[in-house]
Amino acid sequence: MSTESLHFRVGADAGILLMNIAQEHLLYGLDIDKALNVFNESFGGGCPEDMQLKLLKGDLVIEVDEESQQFLVGEREEHHNAIFPAVIDFNQLISKKQKDLDGYCKDLDKALDIIIDTFRYKSSFKLNFSIQSVMNYIYGKDEEFKSEVMDAFEYDEELQQMRNLIRITKDFIEKSLKFSTMVRRLAEMYKVEEDFNTYDLLNLTQKIQDIARCNFVKFTEGDDNTLTNYLEASREIDAVISKGIEPVDIMDNYSAGWLSPEGEYYALNGEIANMLHNQIASALQEKGLIPENDEKGMELNPDAWLEQQGWVKIHENKVQFAGNLNHKIGKTNVRMTDKQIEIIKDYISNCHQCIIKAGWRLEKQSIGMFSAMAMSDHLALNKKYFDFD
Repeated sequence: MSTESLHFRVGADAGILLMNIAQEHLLYGLDIDKALNVFNESFGGGCPEDMQLKLLKGDLVIEVDEESQQFLVGEREEHHNAIFPAVIDFNQLISKKQKDLDGYCKDLDKALDIIIDTFRYKSSFKLNFSIQSVMNYIYGKDEEFKSEVMDAFEYDEELQQMRNLIRITKDFIEKSLKFSTMVRRLAEMYKVEEDFNTYDLLNLTQKIQDIARCNFVKFTEGDDNTLTNYLEASREIDAVISKGIEPVDIMDNYSAGWLSPEGEYYALNGEIANMLHNQIASALQEKGLIPENDEKGMELNPDAWLEQQGWVKIHENKVQFAGNLNHKIGKTNVRMTDKQIEIIKDYISNCHQCIIKAGWRLEKQSIGMFSAMAMSDHLALNKKYFDFD
């Protein structure tokens, strides 16, 4: 029996690929050790730790000598290849994550209050099961139920919404705490400021623990209309998504939406606690407009994909754009298209008294000033509204 050897040559872009993979492990997998190990394994276990850290950050870059088939590590300034991953600004990364965490915590906290309002005065649910049994189901403890009980719960839309909300909240807490741990490692390795406040996250954790124990007495009473509005909006959202989301007229002033570079607007109505942008992105992925995996086979985050492809995120008169930040993850920046600018101008003018709140700081501006800058100088527009200082 003969054996065959597999031989392959390393291409010129292999170093760029290694750096991209390492940064993706850091930025999306939140795993520093796995990111650094990309270099150590690729260099046969002989890559010094200091070099690994500089490669991961992007201060050093990797090129390939195709003739000798060797990796060459050098200072970034010595190379002018624009497709190397950008240098990671860890302070900006932490600042953006802090803003995201603060916003999501507020939305999830409000959504969890809906569950609290639902159960505060009930000793049994409409299906005649105890509250603790219902709560166990919401928390995913399916093994505690017989099939007929599971079937009864599965057909209750309200319970499904609550079950999904708890899953989203627990996933968010887990990923945020993982990022917090990574920040501490970054502070040790790169001497960056360890400035990541998880106070709201801990409050959120306490709230879902209290809900799991059916401890509703300690919470203050809420507005009954809030619960009614939330549930009605949830049913409408489920109905839209189940049929397959389609473009809508932005002039109908939906609660939240995503505007494509070509000018198609996908939107939903509902309370902000419904996490509308996430639901729209997931629906677009189900529709096939967003791929499930990237070119390396890694699972895609639909929200992040839309941002990187230049979609504009809209909530009332608040407008966010992140395509100008692609360079921070080693990708090519994209600009807001003329079509998007034109539609935003008409939308803000007709639906929001010509006042736009743009960017992460939600700076108020007249739509005339905003659109004039957008049309004439997109770099100035990004610097004023959408870049991180």
